[in-house]
Amino acid sequence: MQSLILSIIIPCYNSARFIGQTIEMLLQQDMSDCELILVNDGSIDNTLSILQEYESNPNIVILSQANQGVSVTRNVGLSVARGRYVYFLDSDDTLTEGTLKYFKQALAMHPNCQLFTFGYETRRNGIVGKRYVFPRFDNKEIPGRILTQSFLSKKICVHICSCIYERQFLMDNQFYFKEGIAIGEDILFLLQTMFQIDKAYYSQRVSFVYQIRDDSAMQGYKSYSLRQYNSHTLLRNFLLPIAVQNKEMSCSIHFFLLFSYLSNLRYYLKADLRSKELNKRFIEDGKIRYRRNFSGNVPYWLVMKMTMFIPIRLILGILK
Repeated sequence: MQSLILSIIIPCYNSARFIGQTIEMLLQQDMSDCELILVNDGSIDNTLSILQEYESNPNIVILSQANQGVSVTRNVGLSVARGRYVYFLDSDDTLTEGTLKYFKQALAMHPNCQLFTFGYETRRNGIVGKRYVFPRFDNKEIPGRILTQSFLSKKICVHICSCIYERQFLMDNQFYFKEGIAIGEDILFLLQTMFQIDKAYYSQRVSFVYQIRDDSAMQGYKSYSLRQYNSHTLLRNFLLPIAVQNKEMSCSIHFFLLFSYLSNLRYYLKADLRSKELNKRFIEDGKIRYRRNFSGNVPYWLVMKMTMFIPIRLILGILK
């Protein structure tokens, strides 16, 4: 049997409204030398019955398990993948026309890269929101160190569904999604892998379309909760020890963590939630504002420097 080039892994939880369209979209593209791994994560709608309609397709693998969350589901898909490369796609998102063919061309032309990442855009109700394309990196092989610093400094944006990984690289380093968390597992996975890759390839071609739904997990920021801040804490606990050991990355890490902290603070202040526990954590973690964090992104850096003079304790005391 000819070896597979790409394994596409899709976690499916209560995805009956859109999973059929997503599968059909992929089948209409060039699925040769690809496998599609669909993992039903204990759905209580008719997701599984829709998946089972595709059981006879030789390019499709269907798995089902009790509900365990997106991290476990992606890990299960990864454990059975046979392709040289793996790609994680969400059940309600889509690829632009001709993307699978383009993916395979890029993989063939850059065999020494462990990570491939591409341009993407957001859409809400069919309307394009924002395009994430970065021409300065277009069609280039990028050392892992440069990609990581650029990601931390907001000079390039990368989404878990805009990336392709060499499977053996993930296996050799035992990279899996952290289980038990609903928000932030994808960014943690991205960062863990970025710190280990030797070389990545970037193309600004818009290949992935991130569909924004009002009922998605990330839209929970509208009604902020402790689990949102726990995502920031997860990233902080991973990155701060690296900042101590790796002076070259230190400023970029502090920049990234301050950006994350301020984003979470903004969402919390806009939400109805009042929490003494969150107030305490925001006050304590606000010390990140005083760390050296110049990483070359001047506009963001200037704004973040001004936050040093914001009385966080007073603001939280008044508003929360």
